[in-house]
Amino acid sequence: MARTPVLTPQGEDFPRWYQDVLTKAELAENGPVRGTMVIRPYADAIWERMVAEVDARIKATGAENAYFRCSSRRATCAARPSTSRVLPELAVVTHAGGKELEEPAVVRPTSETVIGEYMAKWVQSYRDLPLLLNQWANVVRWELRPRLFLRTSEFLWQEGHTAHATAGEASAYAVRILTEVYRDFMVNVLAIPVHIGVKTAAERFAGATNTLACEAMMGDGKALQMGTSHELGQNFARVFDIGFLDSEGSQQLAWTTSWGVSTRMMGGLIMAHGDDSGMRVPPRVAEVQVVVMVVRGDDDGAVAAAARSIVDELIAAGVRTRLDDRADAPFGRRATDWELKGCPCVWSWGPAISP
Repeated sequence: MARTPVLTPQGEDFPRWYQDVLTKAELAENGPVRGTMVIRPYADAIWERMVAEVDARIKATGAENAYFRCSSRRATCAARPSTSRVLPELAVVTHAGGKELEEPAVVRPTSETVIGEYMAKWVQSYRDLPLLLNQWANVVRWELRPRLFLRTSEFLWQEGHTAHATAGEASAYAVRILTEVYRDFMVNVLAIPVHIGVKTAAERFAGATNTLACEAMMGDGKALQMGTSHELGQNFARVFDIGFLDSEGSQQLAWTTSWGVSTRMMGGLIMAHGDDSGMRVPPRVAEVQVVVMVVRGDDDGAVAAAARSIVDELIAAGVRTRLDDRADAPFGRRATDWELKGCPCVWSWGPAISP
């Protein structure tokens, strides 16, 4: 009798396959509020390693981490360049503390407006430039067609914001982030080839003068935008008065950038590497790089002890290793579970079985 597939085959229904992987590999679930998600421990551990890799690269470019408030006045948010109205994807708080607010607040959709206010305070002279900031935070955007990791009403990301003395410096930094941070991470850590491109004027971030993006091909033959870097010209500087005195004592407007990657990279990892057996996780971001599985135990515990010895040796060598000695669960079921999770190496150990 043919075995029933654990996952919907990719060639039959790719979106259904993707949803099957999310559920059966225990990665994420839909939250109680439409469009929200709950990231389960296995996926969150992978995300933490992604964060560490990206964060180290961002800091290598000279940027420093900070944290900014998650709400903005609606009037301020509407003052974004080329945006004169409150956009439908914004979540607006109208009541708090048991009463209606005099001025509604917008929950952070992105932080150009919030950070712009503080850049204006912190930049006074050319000596204060470049100002290179980054924050890791959550973002809320009311998505009409949510998909876990790919498009959700709340997601995790980093967003960088910088101010520079010249247009050339700002442009060069935006390119540096895209290439030295995003592309390097995606290619050399996630093992996902990416294409760098320039967005058309119609596709640019609102208020940007140029938007660069990393696009990757997924298993269904469609491209996924994995990260973006924006040159904002002087548009935000003009609105928020981010100015400075140059070396000759003349008042100038700063040139700013913004850039970010999000938990969408988790979706990209799944769709770029996964197959009909489940995920395939690149070793550098895998929380579990090797699983040592006990096929079946024995009365004196010698098999379990031998497997534990192997695990200890691997951990001592710096390999992230897990022991699976659940004798009460069928070996085939456990092997399938680890295959679904995409563990780079599964190593079986038991009586009459050599590694």
